[in-house]
Amino acid sequence: MDDKWKLAGLFSFLLSIPAIMMIYPYLNTPENGVHTLVTDFDKAIPVVKIFVLPYIAWIGYLAITLIYLCFKDRRLAFKTILVFDLGLLVCFLVYYFFQTEGPVRPEIMGHDWISDLLHYVYQIDHPYNSFPSIHVMSSYLMIRAIRNSSWKNAWIQWIIGLCSTSIILATLFIKQHVIMDVAAAILLVECLFKGVELVYRWLSAPNMYNTIKGVEINENRK
Repeated sequence: MDDKWKLAGLFSFLLSIPAIMMIYPYLNTPENGVHTLVTDFDKAIPVVKIFVLPYIAWIGYLAITLIYLCFKDRRLAFKTILVFDLGLLVCFLVYYFFQTEGPVRPEIMGHDWISDLLHYVYQIDHPYNSFPSIHVMSSYLMIRAIRNSSWKNAWIQWIIGLCSTSIILATLFIKQHVIMDVAAAILLVECLFKGVELVYRWLSAPNMYNTIKGVEINENRK
């Protein structure tokens, strides 16, 4: 297959992420009851309003990073998008059966543009669909993907690590998520990425190809 068609197919697969995300608003309600995972440690975390900037930059950051992966390493991009999709589906299942509410949002003092941005985030994003955090899941996935690449360099790792870490910290410092949301999201990525890697290696193994070929030959003889 021509390279441009492979790239087009990969970009089409990339669109599965916003397609799956269309489910999100329907789950972002307390209709089925809510649980809380807020700890004393979460309550002690201060509000740092400046972290609203990496929080709202999340979508743009993900789009740029995933598109970069599509051009740089198509095989890794495919695995990363697949893990992203699976991660979203797992998150949505958890939200449906175990809906949680984030930490108590404080009253934001001030009328500067940073405060206005934080007010806006609070208005458009209800405090549900918290465990695991999709912001953390997707941001940590970028770190995990680059760590798994064979072409990584110090600059790329540093930039992606800094951006992803700032988004993860932002979920805590603007009181959108709690520590358990963060830990669950990171664990989810690790499990899914390793699972996808294992399946990919199994399907790519020479003996797997010979087994499938042998089955096809036997079927044709019948």
